[in-house]
Amino acid sequence: MPATVMNFGWASLTPAELRVARLVADGLTNRATASVLNVSPHTVDSHLRHIFGKLQITGRVALARHVLIHEGGMEKGA
Repeated sequence: MPATVMNFGWASLTPAELRVARLVADGLTNRATASVLNVSPHTVDSHLRHIFGKLQITGRVALARHVLIHEGGMEKGA
């Protein structure tokens, strides 16, 4: 991987990982996310494991928080 590519943090997420993150943050299950994206639940699980590692988090609630912060959905002071 080139030195200019970030390996951790929100900016390191791929477009596919971002799509999964957004849907999971909206409350969809892995199976429902897979259905929306027309991929297998295993693929969603794989993306989530990569996302959790890159963001150094362990769960869906923390992921939802990251999505709100980085996608502009969280009001300042909320």
